[in-house]
Amino acid sequence: MIEMNRRGSEGFTVTEFLEGLLFEVDGDGEGLWSIVPTGRSGFGFEGPELTEFVRLSVMHMLEAGAVPALHRPLTEPLEWIEQTQYGTTKDQIADAVVAEWLAKGGGDPPWDDLWFVTRKVVETEVRE
Repeated sequence: MIEMNRRGSEGFTVTEFLEGLLFEVDGDGEGLWSIVPTGRSGFGFEGPELTEFVRLSVMHMLEAGAVPALHRPLTEPLEWIEQTQYGTTKDQIADAVVAEWLAKGGGDPPWDDLWFVTRKVVETEVRE
């Protein structure tokens, strides 16, 4: 189990990082492209610890009302597409997201990979 009071290279703890995610999911969104490198480079997690960090991050966002989403093409009226294939419970979704990330090699995801936003944000129109 990872230490929640562990300080990362930016000076904040794991707990503080998790709380900071909540500001993003109800605004611009938070992506795996940011979470994974923060766990690896920012906190020094590898292997099972990095996997636990990613799962904790996903669960924290889900518990705050976030849903997995992808950006829509700019030709569409709404900015996000909710991704419902991961399951119906928070645990199912978190496990499926982590399993998918690991199946892709467990590396740093690209920017256009999975994001998390609240349902309110899913309904936002594309910004010009």
